[in-house]
Amino acid sequence: MPFGSKMNHALMLSYKRTLSDIPYTAISSVINWSDTYNYTVGNPDLKAQSADIVMAGLSLLRNKINLTALYAHSHDRIYWQTFRSEETPDVFYTKPVNINGQGICGFGAEWMESPAKWWRFKLSGRIEITPENTTLDGIHYNKTRFKEYFYFNNNFRFGHGWGGMLNVNFEPTYRTLDRTYHAVYNVSGQVYKTFLDDNLQVALDFTPLGNRRKLDRQTGANKVSYKYTTPVQYVGFSLTWNFSGGKKVDVNVVDGIQDYHETKDNR
Repeated sequence: MPFGSKMNHALMLSYKRTLSDIPYTAISSVINWSDTYNYTVGNPDLKAQSADIVMAGLSLLRNKINLTALYAHSHDRIYWQTFRSEETPDVFYTKPVNINGQGICGFGAEWMESPAKWWRFKLSGRIEITPENTTLDGIHYNKTRFKEYFYFNNNFRFGHGWGGMLNVNFEPTYRTLDRTYHAVYNVSGQVYKTFLDDNLQVALDFTPLGNRRKLDRQTGANKVSYKYTTPVQYVGFSLTWNFSGGKKVDVNVVDGIQDYHETKDNR
């Protein structure tokens, strides 16, 4: 619903009910070893997770500032629980199980601005607040958890076909049930040059800094850690040819704050 003397602002309210799919690997009895002491296995009795979601939003100054609030309640949540092997005490495995439903609320904000003709940026962040009330393996988890996301995206357009991007994202350490997800960050960018009426683009993509995920899982008195050790640094070169026809128009694209969930063991 737009409002204001120039209709520069808008209110939004939405409700949706979702039903998540279950990949075959989550119900398959095939064992997948990640190393000598850890493996994952599916659960054929798994139920699909569903959720009711209500989201409200406020957009100001033609999408320059966007505020969102969300409440969701999940049903038959799927959680990859860690177990100790009965046959081999040194071996641990994760298996998806359905646990009780849970409510979560979140708040987000975006600021989009063009400080100069050649520079446009979007600064955004959001926080998810989850009050836990779940018992796993005899342990009652009853803390309120906070999960934060921060993004800073920059787009540059200079003369003579030159341009580029520079993006930064950061997720502080957060905890959920028996797991601790350590902080991750990433700095990436692109420098490009277009030729032949913007039909040909030559680009250099790069990621100079970053820290991949480290995860700790607690099983009784034992802590199992997993860390992505692949270097995050990256340099790539690309050639792109754009096929287009018809009348050229300027399109103003506005990205909203979104999130996604996958049914997999996110070790």
